[in-house]
Amino acid sequence: QLKNWKKNINMVWRDISGHRFGSMFLSPIKSGDAPHYYEVIRKPLDLKAIKNRIRDEDITTTIEFYRDIMHMLMNALMYNAEDTDVYHMAMEILSDAQACIEQLQQTEAAVNKPKDSPGPALPDTASTASVAKADDESKAEEPEAEDSDASLPAKRRRRIASERASKHLRE
Repeated sequence: QLKNWKKNINMVWRDISGHRFGSMFLSPIKSGDAPHYYEVIRKPLDLKAIKNRIRDEDITTTIEFYRDIMHMLMNALMYNAEDTDVYHMAMEILSDAQACIEQLQQTEAAVNKPKDSPGPALPDTASTASVAKADDESKAEEPEAEDSDASLPAKRRRRIASERASKHLRE
């Protein structure tokens, strides 16, 4: 069963990596391309790392795969300003990846569903869209940094991302 799952999840991985913006997320971020990235993003992920995690059986369920794809894309959204191309690319690939993964999960549910069990569900697209909306709203409310400490931007971004996530969970 794991062998079949790996075959199916690798097809979904190929769909995501083959997305028109998939190449942006294929390899780890180079420090020279994104200043302070590794100070802001504590657990970086890329598509190759996710594929290796599938191969090594660190990821063995569709929900774990979904979690890692969303983690990778949320890193991009957290690091990049809303008015950047990378932010918009991440938003587009996020909705497309979600659709692919949800389709796989529906297929799995139809094939594996015991007669009386609905099975676990992935978060719906609307909830991810509300994260982005909350992100937009909270950016308007963010106070400007007054401290010139070089480590402040990374700390501030982590704090802001945490506040956004908390706000979304409360909604």
